[in-house]
Amino acid sequence: MSTTPDTSPVCTILTIDQAATYLSIPKATLYTWRTQRVGYGPRAVKMAGNLRYRLADLDAWIEDHAESFTDDEGSPTVPAPRDGTSLSRRSHPR
Repeated sequence: MSTTPDTSPVCTILTIDQAATYLSIPKATLYTWRTQRVGYGPRAVKMAGNLRYRLADLDAWIEDHAESFTDDEGSPTVPAPRDGTSLSRRSHPR
């Protein structure tokens, strides 16, 4: 067992290229969110005239945009069929 502390640098400030790769989206999408959908995309920081993203802000943005499959009471929300048919596989005779 090693007692040497891990000294590898952890990059918490990302370039726009790195942020786009992290989110698996094109870099142009990040630019579009900043200019045409102000307030939608993850928070960015201008550093010496360059756009940067904090890893914590990207993670928070991902969490804020995660789908929720439950209603307010915590039970799963399943839409009812519009034509009255059952969603069960056993509804058809074999």
